[in-house]
Amino acid sequence: METMQKTSDKRKLHAAFKAMRKNGVKAILGVPGCCRSCIWHEMTEVGTKPWADKPVVWFYNGQGNKLTYDLDDDVTSHSAIYLNHNSSEFPKEIAECVRILKDEGLSVEWDGDQTSCITVRFG
Repeated sequence: METMQKTSDKRKLHAAFKAMRKNGVKAILGVPGCCRSCIWHEMTEVGTKPWADKPVVWFYNGQGNKLTYDLDDDVTSHSAIYLNHNSSEFPKEIAECVRILKDEGLSVEWDGDQTSCITVRFG
């Protein structure tokens, strides 16, 4: 049963990220990089990235638990991922991302604070 749940969570996560993208959010699964700060700077450098002025939701491959992700990996083998975002600039759009994740049936926690990650729990 647990394997079926994990597979289901993976499908739900992918469906949610696809729906976010359809809503104009740059939703990225598994950004490679050393830390959130460096990645964020690279992602939002105005003039060099097409999404520098758009809502962004993402998690990175570190997160303190050696989380990795590519098309063949199953991120749901971990108990949770922590989504970074730019809700300070796009509060409505990021709140909509939380709704999308929940509507897909995922367990989501976020206090609405721009400095808090959105937690997606699996299993």
